[in-house]
Amino acid sequence: MKLIDLCIVSGVIELLSGGRIGGSDDMLQIGGTDLTVIRDPASGRPYLPGSSVKGKMRSSLELELGKLSGNEPCRCGAADCPICRVFGPHKNSSHSLGPTRIIVHDAALCEGTAFAIENKVESVNNRSVGTAMHPRTVERIAPGARFNFTVGLRVFDSDENFKYTDKDGNDVVGKNALLEVVYHGMDLLEALGIGAGTGKGYGQLRIVDDKASWGNLRRRRAVKVS
Repeated sequence: MKLIDLCIVSGVIELLSGGRIGGSDDMLQIGGTDLTVIRDPASGRPYLPGSSVKGKMRSSLELELGKLSGNEPCRCGAADCPICRVFGPHKNSSHSLGPTRIIVHDAALCEGTAFAIENKVESVNNRSVGTAMHPRTVERIAPGARFNFTVGLRVFDSDENFKYTDKDGNDVVGKNALLEVVYHGMDLLEALGIGAGTGKGYGQLRIVDDKASWGNLRRRRAVKVS
């Protein structure tokens, strides 16, 4: 198996509603926030972990393509399975697909982007008497925050005959088929949102200014020693 091409997909994730990907709550204080958002430990600025972005893309594609296996991610390892080829077969060490094709980077706040952290109080409704119970304070990243979105897509010689159907119903082959899987996952990310509470309207987003750049297998030029 040989690496033959590398595509960089980049863009900007813009939050349309308050979003929350959970941080560490080991240092809870009386009267403090119950559920915090994840932050860069050096700067204190929120970010979207690459693992969360990749996981939501994968799980959304599994739902869309009927590839869920109980409560576990797809592990079939079949040559024609877009999930296993692009994201890797889950807990399957005997497959012959080779390395994971997709590499999702942490999405840091765009340079110069203003952001706000909002505290939202949630509660459980007691249906018998109509009163609120068990209130808790949840941190969310306020709408309007923008994050750099970057995905690396590796193409191997064994991907030459891989097929996938694009949004117009046409079959595409090889590296373009791999890219279609990535863009399908991005479309579903926009449709379904990210993080906790998407069923309550949290984490709605859009991806803007996206582009795909091929041929990133560049090499540094060595300094010749005389």
